[in-house]
Amino acid sequence: VCNFKINNDSIELFPSGSYRAEMLYTLQQCEKEYNSYCAVEVKKPYKSRSNQQNRMFWGIVQQIAFETGNDLEDVEEAVKERAVKRGYPMKVNNLTGKPKPESMTKVDTVEMGYLLDEVMQLASELGIVVDMSGD
Repeated sequence: VCNFKINNDSIELFPSGSYRAEMLYTLQQCEKEYNSYCAVEVKKPYKSRSNQQNRMFWGIVQQIAFETGNDLEDVEEAVKERAVKRGYPMKVNNLTGKPKPESMTKVDTVEMGYLLDEVMQLASELGIVVDMSGD
């Protein structure tokens, strides 16, 4: 959402489009409420997860759930927890202070790849042959 330019020891930010106003508002709020401190996340600009990745993931999760008798949500959460060691992002629950895996709606293609690797690994460990026919 933002391009940047590095000049010696400083960084100039160039937010694009509607993000400019949003960024300015957030910075003003940080200045008022947090003595000008704010949290900034910098990461490589990978694309959001693809529909194909999402379909593949849920197809395998459904197969694992069906063959093991577990709930879809339980399988999903177990895979996400396992994928953290591969680099799947975590967030902290603001109410409990406990870490938990990030929602899949916020992940990019690389992070979704971690989930796919892990769900395939889980299926293999459970002796489940994954049906990749798409039927």
